[in-house]
Amino acid sequence: MSGVIVETEGAIATVRFDRGGKANALDSTMIDALESAATELSRNPDVSVIVLAGTPGIFAAGVDLKDARLWSPEAGDVARHLAMNAGGRMSAAWRRLPQIVIAAIEGPAIGGGAILALCADFRVMAADAYLRFPEVRLGMTLGWGGLALLTERVGAGRAKRILCCDETIHAQEALTLGLADRTVEAGAALEAAQGWAGEIARAPAMSLRMTKSAVDAHARRNWAEGAEGDQFLLAKLLAERGSGA
Repeated sequence: MSGVIVETEGAIATVRFDRGGKANALDSTMIDALESAATELSRNPDVSVIVLAGTPGIFAAGVDLKDARLWSPEAGDVARHLAMNAGGRMSAAWRRLPQIVIAAIEGPAIGGGAILALCADFRVMAADAYLRFPEVRLGMTLGWGGLALLTERVGAGRAKRILCCDETIHAQEALTLGLADRTVEAGAALEAAQGWAGEIARAPAMSLRMTKSAVDAHARRNWAEGAEGDQFLLAKLLAERGSGA
């Protein structure tokens, strides 16, 4: 599983993803590996809490816009739709995990990286960490289920402002807005997340799973989810054809 390491200790699994450079941007290989990791963990009855972390200095600087495999520019529309929704399948796998997920965020979490962080149930952000969603400025829409996740946490008006103004949300503001659950000093996010995971894992496993399932079933009624991939593809096609202005 290239770039993704899964370590399990008791009821806690720690997933680290590290591309080895390029700002830890999510390319097709990393996206597939992260989806596979989530799928495998979802079938593990012994894991109650999962900690997700990028590198010690950066969570993930969005999607690798230079990875042609994610865009398949020479393919037909259906093939492009499938390729461009690899990230959506990956984020859905993380969002739908039955276990509690805690994201440990050091440094930037941008675009697809920020969406991946929002797929977690909780986020621990280092003091120098920040979230940013530049999709609208890049001529795209916020896909991968991120629009509903962002709006769920900050409300419709604030979500529009964050997206349309390309705002950078630092750790303390993220805590105030509900985008982060705890903040810690730089370099301490992973250790803090693992410590929190240990506290949560003391609860009975089935109680944790049933509570998460019930809350998510109530909160996540995203009527637009089925069309997000179509909208993302359309935005990309319009931009390529010079009609996005």
